[in-house]
Amino acid sequence: MWLTNLSGHIEKYKKGATSPSEVISHGVTDPVGIALDHTGNIYVSNGVSKHPANVEVYAPGSDLPTRTITDGVTSPVGITVDAKGTLYVTNVDQNNVEEYLAGQSHPYQTITKGMNYPDAVTVNKKGRLYVGNFGNGFIVEFAPGSLMPLKDEIHRRLRTPQGLAYYPPLLP
Repeated sequence: MWLTNLSGHIEKYKKGATSPSEVISHGVTDPVGIALDHTGNIYVSNGVSKHPANVEVYAPGSDLPTRTITDGVTSPVGITVDAKGTLYVTNVDQNNVEEYLAGQSHPYQTITKGMNYPDAVTVNKKGRLYVGNFGNGFIVEFAPGSLMPLKDEIHRRLRTPQGLAYYPPLLP
């Protein structure tokens, strides 16, 4: 399990451990969100409190970023990767979710419909995207590749949907 630590690093914990087996701090400035893809790459969204916002990408076993994504990253919070390697990054202040095709550093498309301070994001095995909105407490669902939310949005007013996960996980 990987987690972000606001003191400026990310930590890996093995099952049952109470202290980290690995710590990465290079390139980690204001870590907010973290995601793993099916190949083991680690994606970290760095907020804007101390440094310019970005998403750092780390290859398995590396403690140095292999790629830094800045294009389209302005106020990142939620972050997830689907089974095809598409990266999704929520930008709270811009009310959008940027989509990056696998291995790319420039957004493929931008979702703005249904956004109200989006701060959480996840995707299921069928490619449906779910976005949690801090501003109105709604969770919005999108069909694969769609820029328009489905009509069956989850309208329960959640207080602050700041984290989303879908089970079963995408990773084996």
